[in-house]
Amino acid sequence: MRMVGDAGAVNSPSATTSELLRNRHLIIASNRGPFEFTLTEGGYQRKRGAGGVVTAVSQISRYASPTWVAAARTSADRQVQADQGSEPIPVEDNDSSYLLRFVDLNEHVYDGYYNVIANPLLWFLQHYMLDTPREPRIGLKEWRAWHEGYVPANQQFANVIAEEVERAERPVVMIQDYHLYLAARPLRERYPSLPIQFFLHIPFPGSDYLRVLPVEMRQEIVRSLLACDIIGFQTNRSAINFLRSAGSFLPGVLVDYEDATVEYDGRVTYLRKYPISIDPASVRALANGEEAERELEYLAPYFGDKNILRVDRIEPSKNLLRGFEAFSLMLDQHPELQEKVNLLAFLVPSRSDITEYERYQDEVFAAIGRINQRHGTDYWQPVQPFIGNNYVRALAAMRRYDVLLVNPVIDGMNLVAKEGAVVNERNGVLVLSDGAGAFEQFAPLPNFVSAADVLGTAEALYNALMQPEEERRELADRLRSCVEREDVAWWLNQQLEDIERLCEEHEA
Repeated sequence: MRMVGDAGAVNSPSATTSELLRNRHLIIASNRGPFEFTLTEGGYQRKRGAGGVVTAVSQISRYASPTWVAAARTSADRQVQADQGSEPIPVEDNDSSYLLRFVDLNEHVYDGYYNVIANPLLWFLQHYMLDTPREPRIGLKEWRAWHEGYVPANQQFANVIAEEVERAERPVVMIQDYHLYLAARPLRERYPSLPIQFFLHIPFPGSDYLRVLPVEMRQEIVRSLLACDIIGFQTNRSAINFLRSAGSFLPGVLVDYEDATVEYDGRVTYLRKYPISIDPASVRALANGEEAERELEYLAPYFGDKNILRVDRIEPSKNLLRGFEAFSLMLDQHPELQEKVNLLAFLVPSRSDITEYERYQDEVFAAIGRINQRHGTDYWQPVQPFIGNNYVRALAAMRRYDVLLVNPVIDGMNLVAKEGAVVNERNGVLVLSDGAGAFEQFAPLPNFVSAADVLGTAEALYNALMQPEEERRELADRLRSCVEREDVAWWLNQQLEDIERLCEEHEA
């Protein structure tokens, strides 16, 4: 089993997935579930869960009928689960069906688990966002949150998953993301032969950077992950970082870099790269639907002769400030572009209750104001910001860009690059930083940039605008084919095929 597979497209995703899961029951675990419930006069109302993990993992339910274990986030979530007792909640959602099981974490546990450890400590650490001379300061509050929040929350998840394992026939467990690093080990202790896979949606940092965490924390994270049969990552870079961490942090570990395996505690864990993707048909349908057409009419006055687009959450890892600075520098260096090139920025506020995010959002808005004051005229504002979570509007705008700027400092994948590739109608050029997970799939790219290189990004934006049409078309065709070939069904099936091989080994 190699770290990087060269499998081609899945010709019939639903049939293939159904065949792989024909005699097995899939149990998915993630912090967020597919829905949050709210109480209404008529009973309960469902609201689709937010976040990239939910969007991607929801696709699994189109091809399988899994049990989904998630944290209860609202009082209505808790009430719906209480009404069911310990039984999962049956859910029918358009073309998918599954069973939903909530984990009821009390307020104190959830606060420590999510608001102190998972966010911001682990998330900031894994995106290299810490000001390490000053942060983090892991004191009494953080240690209490670890022992009274993160550890027991993961144990509760493991307990609920175990209940679902008991009621399932030939179960397979897929655990999602950094919130649940510690859930696998108690499951493995209880079920030595249970197939367990973990998938990390965000980057895994280098071992030297991970040493910011206290010894106990980093050892427990690595030890629990090594209780899995397979650990999936978005990129080779993250997989290699984990191999080095495993070899550095735990005694008695045998790391094989060639086969991408770790032997520990009498078992072998395989590392694999599974770059997450989108469902191109669904994305195109949204981008070309009636609502999208209305959004395009609304956006028409904001488009210029040439249009640069970016779509991001307002968070430090997305590198918005340097991106705006690069656009301003491009206008300084090429005054002939004045009143001819617009930057449309679709920005989604994120985690505004975290001080660092609130401060970053203020800096982003100030940067936009400075650019418009510096370069704008009575008739033209170079940066057009659209604030809010309007996915259809952003997709509609992607149809019209000439250049798409995606320049994160570091990212797990950044699906915007893939969405743009399949919906754009102008052979738009992608300017992508090599910190984005999508870079490994899309390379080589003529206009890739380093995240901190403002001058290089300004030059890349200009070169992308000036790129000959034939080169634009060839690049757009290649990126579109890549996304269509390696779509979300392909992402899922690569994992299921590897799990099936391991199940056969377990049962041999």
